[in-house]
Order: sequence, then C-alpha cells, then structure tokens
Amino acid sequence: MADYTAMRDQIKVRLETVSTFVAVFDTVPDRVTVPCAIVRPGSPVADYHEAMGGQGVSRFNFEVLALAQRWEPNAGQDVLDSFITGSDSVETAIRGDTTLGGEASTSQVTSCTAYGNVNVADSQYVGAIFNVEVYAT
Repeated sequence: MADYTAMRDQIKVRLETVSTFVAVFDTVPDRVTVPCAIVRPGSPVADYHEAMGGQGVSRFNFEVLALAQRWEPNAGQDVLDSFITGSDSVETAIRGDTTLGGEASTSQVTSCTAYGNVNVADSQYVGAIFNVEVYAT
C-alpha cells in the first residue's frame, strides 16, 4: 500500500545527495537557509487507478522547490542552474534511486518550471520548481 509521507521522506533522502543543498525539507518550513530544497505536494496530489484496468497503480505528484540566494542575482542563478543539469541536479538525485528506497514502483522528474524570483517566509529568493511523478501500488 502506497504511503504518501514515506514517499515524500524518500524524495528528501534523494535530494540530500545534492551536495550544494545546505538543507532539504520534507515539509514546508517557516524559515529557510539557502541553497535548499523543499518537497511539497504537487497538483493534482494523486491520480488513482492509473493502470491495470483501474486497479493497482496510482500516480503521486510532488514539487521540489529549489531555492538560492538572491543578494547577487547572477550568483544565485548560477547555483539554480546547477540544480537543473549535471551531476548535482535534482533530476540526477531522483534518478539515483527511482524506487525511493522501495516506497515506489518508479519515479521521475518530469519538468522544471517557474524559474525566477520566489517569496518564502517573507523573504525573496531565486528558485525553480521541479515536478516529480511517483508511481506506487
């Protein structure tokens, strides 16, 4: 049986392999230290009965909000760029264990959206949203 909290926790574990992140949160925090990643529910949160004739597999959607400092825009964007491609990217981290520690049948980063200024806890950062699909039974 799929466990949404366990999947979110395992996404956090995968993101902790990104050496640039100084913090990774599996729930939305009141304050952040950047660069960081925040795992939050995607939209729609869940699509049930995705396969097997309406039985079995469900798709769960998550967003990973990656944040970097904004005090020097070019430096923050360079950090954000490293989360998009390369060995320290969000996509590479998830690809490192697509079963999320056995909590999923498979998972993948499907897109990166909303690159730019982001307000979190009354502070402004540069950020990007990564959409993650998780398939589980």
